[in-house]
Amino acid sequence: MNLHKGHFHLNKWFLDFIGNSGEAMIFYAAELTWRNFKVPYTSYLYYDSTEGISRKSRTRNIQMPEKRNNIIRWSDSKFEVEGTWKEITKPLQARLFESEEGFLDWNCFQPASEVHLIKNDIMLEGKGYVEQLILTFPPWNIPMNELRWGRFGSAENQLVWIELRGDYDQQWLWWNGIRINNCTIDNHCIIIPEENSTLKLDQGIVLESEKKISTVVKSLLDYIPGFNKVIPTNFLMAQEFKWLSRCQLITDGKRIATGMAIHEMVNFKSHNS
Repeated sequence: MNLHKGHFHLNKWFLDFIGNSGEAMIFYAAELTWRNFKVPYTSYLYYDSTEGISRKSRTRNIQMPEKRNNIIRWSDSKFEVEGTWKEITKPLQARLFESEEGFLDWNCFQPASEVHLIKNDIMLEGKGYVEQLILTFPPWNIPMNELRWGRFGSAENQLVWIELRGDYDQQWLWWNGIRINNCTIDNHCIIIPEENSTLKLDQGIVLESEKKISTVVKSLLDYIPGFNKVIPTNFLMAQEFKWLSRCQLITDGKRIATGMAIHEMVNFKSHNS
């Protein structure tokens, strides 16, 4: 089977927002093509210190983000949300994996954004982030045991990181748009020896702790009957953790910045542990 010819294609957008009052939101908008099936999906997560965490998702009437120059707009009438993300740092791009089957491209259009959101007719302002993944083969064929991803922002510093741990480890980290190698990426800290720096993540708010892939796949079965049966159990039952962290960026033993991060870890071997 040649998956380059449209047998599998995923276009997945991730947008987030951290408000000036401490609230946070995460949005996904995606389109999956599998053989002759095409499935849309969207989800929404909202956190604030008073209401806690609320989530919604669906597979109908999906709006994909619209990108024009340095502005990305996205709205969803059923979620009662509309927003504008304006670029304040230059985009990043990487091909995270490639094989004879296809590729995984990561397009980080906005490592940091100025965001204006309207939620339930209330205007919110803060900072955000936008990325798009393009995947042309089944993700369970990527030889990884764990995935870590995150983004940190302060007034003058932005970090974005990705790490795949598996048969061979791969790592990407950018600090203010500059790629830095040989870092240590963990759930509670990012160590950057080249800059004698550490980003400390307090993991203060657990935004998600679930077998998210399994949950999403269940919602797709009306569109793609039997889809769960073609996915290896380890991948289907992967455990995902996502955090909202207060952070300190330390260089040469001195704190140079504080800010917030959204970051995650996905364990693709949790089913065996």
